[in-house]
Amino acid sequence: MTDQSTCPDLLPAAELYLCLARALLAPRAGVTLDELKGPLLEDLHSLADGLPALQVERLDKLAQALDDLLNDERLILGYSRLFLTPPAPAPLNLGAYLDGALMGQSTQSMLALYRRHGLERDPAFHDLPDHLSLNLQWLAWVYSEAMEARDAGEETTPLISDAVTMLRDITLPALAALRGKLAQTNPEDTLTRPWRQLIDLAYDQLKYDLSRLKSVLPAPTPRASQEPSRASARDAITTFEASEAPRETLTCRACGEAFESDPVLAEMRQRLATAGVSAEHMTVCPRCQGRSAASTSLRPPGAGLKAWQ
Repeated sequence: MTDQSTCPDLLPAAELYLCLARALLAPRAGVTLDELKGPLLEDLHSLADGLPALQVERLDKLAQALDDLLNDERLILGYSRLFLTPPAPAPLNLGAYLDGALMGQSTQSMLALYRRHGLERDPAFHDLPDHLSLNLQWLAWVYSEAMEARDAGEETTPLISDAVTMLRDITLPALAALRGKLAQTNPEDTLTRPWRQLIDLAYDQLKYDLSRLKSVLPAPTPRASQEPSRASARDAITTFEASEAPRETLTCRACGEAFESDPVLAEMRQRLATAGVSAEHMTVCPRCQGRSAASTSLRPPGAGLKAWQ
């Protein structure tokens, strides 16, 4: 049983993860450069006192990186270059780094934890459930549940235990591998710099959260899945890049133009089909990647963040 007096205040972290979750859905959520330079940075500064990852120097560098982008097109181009346009060096689907497959065991573990807390993916969200944005929103939700339980004098151990399981076994190992892929990209690329900074920011705060949450649990918690090795995470990306899945001539659902699938897209579409998951949302040519609008509905109660308004 967790000592309620030692349970940390998790609401600032929950609000941070909401901020980052929305930013990392930029093309789908219609996030603009002005929104990141205004409401997002304002939210981050307002949360800085309670979160060690939000040092003033880091936020100043992020503000400068956003200023260097100049317009919305460059914002989305940088996002697409890292996370979307095949062969994207660092997709935001965490399961790819852990299993080397779509809808693998890690994704199933994530889904089980989502559902344990009564959360389901919004049908309007046309990505897999292991997307980093959904993962961050789930953490924000569970943190808020823990705070409500603490304030009501109720037991918080099951909630904190689930958060630790997610952080330790899924989110942080996958993000470590994602950051490894980002480290191989050009650090001088101004288009991608803000996105790399946001991923680093998320990783540092998540790592801090895992340390403080583990310290208040009465005993070690069972692992949701076997901890993946760094080698398996690297192999996952190599598998996609070296795929021999049959190439297809596809019609872009955004602009109607025909285009050829590359190895990464062909592999992803084949695995989705094998898993019984629709690949329709992936029938988008490289030029139109990131232009569709979709959103998710997961957010913790009582969040008053400017970036979400």
